[in-house]
Amino acid sequence: MRILYVSPFPPIRDGIGTYTQLILGALRDRGHEARAIVPREESLDNPDALALLSPRGRDLVELCNVATAWNPDCIHVQFAVAAFGTRTIALIRWLRLMRSRGVPIVLTMHEVTRDMGLLGSAGGKLYRSLTSLCDHVIVHTQGAFSECVRSIPVPPEIVSVIPHPKAIPPPEVVSGSELRSRFVVGDSDFLLAFGFVHVDKGLSDLVRALCLIQDSEFPSRDAVKSVKLVIAGTVRRRNSIFRVFEFRDRVYLWHILRMARRGGVDRNILLTGYVPEAEIAGWFRAATAVVLPYRRTEQSGVAALANAFETPALASTVGGLRELYGDSAWTFPPANPKELARVLEAFLALPSSERASTGRAQQSTDLNAVITSTIEVYRSIVSLPGA
Repeated sequence: MRILYVSPFPPIRDGIGTYTQLILGALRDRGHEARAIVPREESLDNPDALALLSPRGRDLVELCNVATAWNPDCIHVQFAVAAFGTRTIALIRWLRLMRSRGVPIVLTMHEVTRDMGLLGSAGGKLYRSLTSLCDHVIVHTQGAFSECVRSIPVPPEIVSVIPHPKAIPPPEVVSGSELRSRFVVGDSDFLLAFGFVHVDKGLSDLVRALCLIQDSEFPSRDAVKSVKLVIAGTVRRRNSIFRVFEFRDRVYLWHILRMARRGGVDRNILLTGYVPEAEIAGWFRAATAVVLPYRRTEQSGVAALANAFETPALASTVGGLRELYGDSAWTFPPANPKELARVLEAFLALPSSERASTGRAQQSTDLNAVITSTIEVYRSIVSLPGA
């Protein structure tokens, strides 16, 4: 089978692109062919990139010709609004052209609940336009399935829930002890807030919770007030009109740091800036726990990494996190710093030997199972004997 993906792609730093590359490679291992149409010029240097999704009309016709010449059995779009940005309109126009040429189309919605929450009625209109051009839709969580069927709406019989596969952890090139030394963490316990800083990730709730732990309301505060918070990441850079979201996130981070100063916890907060791949394993292996105080999310690549490294996680009960950490004692309602503070206090009061066996996610889906389910979707819409 020949699958043509439309997706962000490495070397662009994007979780959806990393996911697509993983799926593409696994399909090839099973004897299928796969290439990618990419929305960013930087990805054209990747040998798996077939062509660029240009916003210009005349280029879209040529892109149709390139795609048709490659002769795909189906097209698979890996979509989120942030991933395509201003090229979303070009994507819809190109899919209409390819639809007229009879090529089956699959759409994976990576952040449908988050996008719909942010964009409201405009988000609904956008997703209706996309799904009207597709033969099948894939989502990663039951919550996304419900949103898809209820709000867009999409007929449930053409929607499949295929969870994210277990993350493949990068090798530990830089050790946790080296990172502790470089960032002056020492032997202290530290909480890890990993990834791009974004208003939906609830970092302000985590810092507010640390401020609350300083108050007399929390009797065991002396046992936990020395814990450090490592913010391992930075604000994501945006392009064109989406730079307004970059500015919003920078203002958000500024407010968080001001809150930390006023609450007397700024001395316990360390900002690393962007984390290169060589340092990811070191941070996760050295962390006392990963904290996921998200206010709005569908799934989390950070949670997948925490699971892969067997790092305890404290998570809000929002979106896919509720499904992932449903059996954990260390969950809390989103946007509730007081409950987060109580969870932090209870977790950090445990002996380190007991912490290590708590806060784990439910068993992640195996990559082979994900690929098998994805191929079944392709076969359901492609009439190929023995495909």
